[in-house]
Order: sequence, then structure tokens, then C-alpha cells
Amino acid sequence: MEKQYPKQWLANMTTGETVAAELRLKIINGELTSDDALTENQVAKQFNVSRSPVRDAFKLLKQDQLIRLERMGADVLTFGEAERREVYDLRIMMESFAFARIKDEERAALAKTMRKHLEMMKVAVQFEDAESFTEHDILFHEVLIHATKHRYLLSSWNNIKPILLCLILLSMRDRMQKDPDDFERIHANHEVYAQAVEHNDTTLLRDAFHRNFDDVGDYISALFLEKK
Repeated sequence: MEKQYPKQWLANMTTGETVAAELRLKIINGELTSDDALTENQVAKQFNVSRSPVRDAFKLLKQDQLIRLERMGADVLTFGEAERREVYDLRIMMESFAFARIKDEERAALAKTMRKHLEMMKVAVQFEDAESFTEHDILFHEVLIHATKHRYLLSSWNNIKPILLCLILLSMRDRMQKDPDDFERIHANHEVYAQAVEHNDTTLLRDAFHRNFDDVGDYISALFLEKK
């Protein structure tokens, strides 16, 4: 089933970024697969743009490792369970690193900010707004990333963020339609995460990761160092 990229997310994007966003969602959603080839002319016609922004879009998707550039076009690369798992592995490593870098005197304020985003996530569920939920879910987790003031960590996070946005959005759209009651569990899991940050509790953090990323849970424990 075709999924549309949220129009409100496109507002401040360049034409190339807009084309990339639409194609990225289609690849991650499985509408475009490794059997598909994209040509500059085809995509330009589809989006009613010139070939220049299409080339810009292809560069962004290549950076995401979603396509392989070819002469005058690109081949779509596989994005399946293994690739999704790799993205979440990387995300967990980044957030674990950020957690370890936070200063104790900052933890209460950071947890408070996280809970503000959690409250907005709850409001989004009430209005069946998967787009707003996704935005605040990302912001909830970004609190730690930004708090580190680690330039290269933030750069790496921003590199995977477009893919994370698509993964979360697709998942939340599906859950809001098929299993809205599951959001009580999701909200509770995020509260455990905020508590872990507030109390500098690595055991709680490990539990939060297991709760939030239960499908990659077998890999989580290996990502933690012993608490100092």
C-alpha cells in the first residue's frame, strides 16, 4: 500500500530533499525494491522537476545506502529486516554513548524535557496523528544526543535521522490503525527511559531499550559497558 510523506515535513526542504524524502519512504516501505531501477528522466517526470534536483536526491539516497548510482540513474538497494536491524543497532549505540556522557547535574532537566515530548506523544495518539507522534518521539530521543554537545555524534545521528523518521512513521501509522491500545505500553516504556536518565540507572536504561526495541533485544546487552 502506497504511503505518502507528510506534507508538513516538506515545508523547509529543497526540491532535491523533497524528492529524496518521497523516494526514501517508498524504499523503506517496500514500494520500491531491489528489482527497481530509477532513471533521472523518469523521476523528474514523476515529480514534475528538472533533472538537477533529481541528481541531488540520488546523492542523498546514496548517502543513506538506499540506492547505487548508475549512469543517468540508480538501482534501488535492498532495505529489509537486516538493514532495519542495523539502523536500530546504530541508534542504540549512539543513545548509549550519549547516556554515558551526560553530566549528573543535567539529568533532572533533561528528563523533564523528555517527559514534555512524551506528553505531546500522548496527545498525538488521542488525535490519531502519527506524524506528530513521530516528530516528538524523535525529539524525545534527541534530548540526549544534543545534550552531549558532541559534534560528530550529532552529525552521525543526523545522517540516520531521515531513515529513522520513515521507520517510526510507518510503524506508528500501522499501529494507530491496527493496535491503538499498544500505545499505553509504548508510553510506559518511554517513561522508563526518562527515569533511567533522571537517576543515571544503566539497569533501567537496558530495560528501556529492551522494551522499546524488543525485536532487536538479543543484541542490546552487548552494547553496554559496565557502569563506572
